[in-house]
Amino acid sequence: MAKKSNHVVPSSSGWAVKKSGAEKASKTFATKDKAVVYGRELSKSEKTELFIHKSNGMIENRNSYGDDPNPPKDKKH
Repeated sequence: MAKKSNHVVPSSSGWAVKKSGAEKASKTFATKDKAVVYGRELSKSEKTELFIHKSNGMIENRNSYGDDPNPPKDKKH
């Protein structure tokens, strides 16, 4: 089973937060910053990953808010 995640992506009305595999956005925003704030809060509450995309659709950044199977080596368990 694929891990669930949320994505901040460009949309026709600005920026949207979509769940992985979803056709429709969870919510849309006029600015990327507002979409990232909402996506971060959503991912923290769901303990999922958040992928932040550039305006061209490429992934710019990703953050894990759940049980990361590959945590950074500098983080203690």
